[in-house]
Amino acid sequence: MTNAGVGVGAAYRPRPRTLHRLRRRRPELGAAVVVGLAWVLLLVLDSSHGGAAMTGALLSMPDMAAPAGRWPGADQLSHLIIMTVAMMGPAALSGIRHTGVNSLRWRQQRAMAEFGLAYLAVWTAFAIVVLAGSSLASGVGEPALFCAVLGIAAAWQLTPYKRHWLRRCHRSVPLPPRGWRAEKAALTFGLRNGGACLGSCWCLMLVMVVAPSGQLLWSVVLCAVSTLERLLERPGRVTRLAAVALGVAAVWTLALGIS
Repeated sequence: MTNAGVGVGAAYRPRPRTLHRLRRRRPELGAAVVVGLAWVLLLVLDSSHGGAAMTGALLSMPDMAAPAGRWPGADQLSHLIIMTVAMMGPAALSGIRHTGVNSLRWRQQRAMAEFGLAYLAVWTAFAIVVLAGSSLASGVGEPALFCAVLGIAAAWQLTPYKRHWLRRCHRSVPLPPRGWRAEKAALTFGLRNGGACLGSCWCLMLVMVVAPSGQLLWSVVLCAVSTLERLLERPGRVTRLAAVALGVAAVWTLALGIS
């Protein structure tokens, strides 16, 4: 009777909801939603400001009066962070998934959040450096600056340094299950993965920063390149094709500037 009762109880036990089961199989689902929201924000910014609120035109905008105690570049930085989440977020999902899958269920969400915040901190530091250095290029015309950055990005794609950092992007690490070592490992993994992705893709992000027009299109194309480079086991062909495309874009931009 006991066995039968247990069997009947097990048969009538309610199944987990579909979303709950999906989150268990795909712990990175929440991060994917955040990336999707970042793309929605980019669409809103592009439609409401004609693309000027995101990248090259953003950096060339005159500083507006900021409230006391507020950094004048705060708006630019926030837009660059949104752009970073949208462009580099898809490439970071595999690292977030690795962190979630290899963490105990009760601390899974916290571990993924730690990875994500550490990863984003690396790119936020890069955005601050870019904003701080943008004044140095204020005297250079937009077409000339854009052409130079495209040429640098094309050349970087073919260097051994690019291949080195791209290999580091594909590396994963074992994560301790609990305790302070687990917290430290998730943060360290996020910093290392973010640093590797920055070393690999900084030039692609810089193209977006100085692009004078068509920022949303550039965002989509360069996001696809960085994501494919991160997810494919052998991304060399994508890297070389991106180098060719960036080189052609540089020549085209130079030709338009001369004419």
